[in-house]
Amino acid sequence: MTDKNKRDWNGGAARYSELFHTEKAIRKVLDDPKTAFHPETWAALTTYLPGLREKRICVPSSGDNMAVFAFAALGASVTSCDFSENQLANAERVAKQYGIADRITFRCEDTRQLRGISGGAYDLVFTSNGVHVWIDDLAGMYQNIRRILKPGGLYLMFEIHPFQRPFDDAARVVKPYADTGPFESEYTVNFHWRLSDLVNAQLDAGLTVLRLTEMAAEVDYDNPFWIGLEDRMKGVTAAREDVDRMHDWHVNPMAALPNWLGIASVNRN
Repeated sequence: MTDKNKRDWNGGAARYSELFHTEKAIRKVLDDPKTAFHPETWAALTTYLPGLREKRICVPSSGDNMAVFAFAALGASVTSCDFSENQLANAERVAKQYGIADRITFRCEDTRQLRGISGGAYDLVFTSNGVHVWIDDLAGMYQNIRRILKPGGLYLMFEIHPFQRPFDDAARVVKPYADTGPFESEYTVNFHWRLSDLVNAQLDAGLTVLRLTEMAAEVDYDNPFWIGLEDRMKGVTAAREDVDRMHDWHVNPMAALPNWLGIASVNRN
């Protein structure tokens, strides 16, 4: 499973970087780092861990690394982990180009294990959207997230809400909510974890949940929530008026459900 997914991400990394590492996108994050986060995620971050300068932050499954760039711009020391060497190489190239590479360490790591990451080292572990769909071992992932956190360290999750998973784009039910996978295609293997799976894995690992937030997607004309990654990679876009309609639940019933899920947890040890 891991090898299959890794081949897919390494193979698509150049196109992914072309789409998401634009001058406009990078400058926006470096000039105003909070724009890398949903407003409610930013609010949780600044509530539970105010002042990020000199903090040590780990971002497993760092993907596009926009959160990594934002944390570096805020003066934190960041470890960016991903299983895709090509994704990491593209992010490191961007970091060097924009003068923030000295604040970031890039490591090829499996999020389920984080074998090369020291225990008790981090003030914050942050996972962004689209991480859990690649994880077959939530218990291992969260045990290691807790392991690398300092006592009192914060874990902050931002993820697609599981309620989005049973439906297709036309709001037709295509699978039971309880069917978590694996779902295998020609190129990838995915999992659709439930809300209970995500919360219980953190509790079982010994993390204490501080807050759970269910959020609507922001209107984003550059990267609309309702256009999936696969379509974006193919160049699919939408006019502003079409994006506005996507967020009207009378037109798009899926907009009536929560789009994003946020969880803030702490390592009480």
